[in-house]
Amino acid sequence: MSKHITIITGEVSGDLYGALLAEQLKDFDPSVRITGIGGERMRACGVETFLDSNELSVVGFWEAIVRLPKLRKALEATKRRLSKQRPDLLILIDYPGFNLRLAEFARKRGIKVMYYVSPQVWAWGRNRINLIKKNVDKMVVILPFEVDLYHKAGIDVTYVGHPLLDVVRTEMDRKQFFDLLAIPQKMRLVALFPGSRLNEVTRHMEPLLKTVPIVRRKLQDVEFVVATLPNFERLIKDIITRTGESVHIQTDNRYEALKHSDVAIVCSGTVTLEAALLDTPAIVIYRLALFSWAVGKMVVRVPYISLTNLVAGSKVIPEYVQDAVNPKTLASETISLLTNENRRRKMLEHLKLVRDRLGPPGASRRTAELALSLISG
Repeated sequence: MSKHITIITGEVSGDLYGALLAEQLKDFDPSVRITGIGGERMRACGVETFLDSNELSVVGFWEAIVRLPKLRKALEATKRRLSKQRPDLLILIDYPGFNLRLAEFARKRGIKVMYYVSPQVWAWGRNRINLIKKNVDKMVVILPFEVDLYHKAGIDVTYVGHPLLDVVRTEMDRKQFFDLLAIPQKMRLVALFPGSRLNEVTRHMEPLLKTVPIVRRKLQDVEFVVATLPNFERLIKDIITRTGESVHIQTDNRYEALKHSDVAIVCSGTVTLEAALLDTPAIVIYRLALFSWAVGKMVVRVPYISLTNLVAGSKVIPEYVQDAVNPKTLASETISLLTNENRRRKMLEHLKLVRDRLGPPGASRRTAELALSLISG
């Protein structure tokens, strides 16, 4: 009888990691049935999704409160499905507010649980570690510094490396990408990544676009490209039209936009590591609702907001949050990274160390092996 695995994620990055994992699970065992919550990438890899992860993606305390009725409804629907179908293994990808509740529910019903991509327990404190110890059979982490936290708590943990190492690559060289954008080769390029969630895009696009004319007044040989998801293209075009700035938009070639840019201004998240892997100097930004920011300052204990700096253990790339995300500051940093060769060189040296710390390729395949061994052993 074929095995049944359920994968649950609520983020854009989780959809990518879930898709890569599903692909490897199918490669090992073509008969395995995979269901879950995910997005387009997971569906493209044969996952039968019963809810779309894009409907659940949320960051911030206030944002979570606003979406609470929808999240509760999704949680109860998922519990009913788990009770009815009883998969051989439940794989939870990050998204702890939702997934830790599912882990407890599954544990009580004898369903094996693997947690892939750790919640940020190093930022939120030990309560989540205790929940994981109680309800998770196997912890699989993708950041090297997370291993000791779980070992010390007596949790079965394996570090597999980072799945981005298998997918972050470009198909076009700089000339081809510049030709696609119809800009001269002599120009310098700055990439703008406003985020993968609606509230991130709406909060970040205005200061990003207001940065453009300030940079152009100092440096005339600079073009800008906004890299976004297809579902935000219309919104971003409308914002660009209102500001009157001339910038390019890319929805399909985000890695090319990163790789072939001289500097990238990026929303905090997975893209910070993608920039490091593609050898691109970056500036990290993030804005939250005021309530979420106030609560976050009280409960989150972490020295940096970007994964790049957390992996490095030091401030390799500059970070700006809340009111510090302003056009004057972003323009000053951008101009500095475009013109200060010594600063660029030092940043690129540190980014190489970050890449080296992320482990070898093959994280998704190693995770698939662990998953299948968990239900066959």
